[in-house]
Amino acid sequence: MNEDNKEKAMDPLTGEEFVPKRSNQKFASRENQIRYNNLKAKEIRQAKSKTRKILDTNRRVLQIVLGPHNEITRSYDYLLGAGLNFGFNTHTMKMQGVTWTCIDDYAYTRIDANTFKIIKLKV
Repeated sequence: MNEDNKEKAMDPLTGEEFVPKRSNQKFASRENQIRYNNLKAKEIRQAKSKTRKILDTNRRVLQIVLGPHNEITRSYDYLLGAGLNFGFNTHTMKMQGVTWTCIDDYAYTRIDANTFKIIKLKV
């Protein structure tokens, strides 16, 4: 059977037509597949970079504020002044009936109108 009779596929990266050697082959070459996947991963990293930068800063602030302690209490103004952006967190969780706002492996909860308790989560 010659190549004209075989089904052709279109490479998503280059747009070139090719005859696949396997039924699930989508790219003309391994290099095209790697380049395509790297470009997609780069797009995702760029889309998340601004948010991740803020989250990294928040984590660093909580890490510095907590220091060597297991838990510590600080005021809203103190945390704001230290650079904590209260609008960004990774998740929330409930422990013993208390809702904690988490940034990776650190968490904080409001104790009263102006005071927060900060802890490092056991991972």
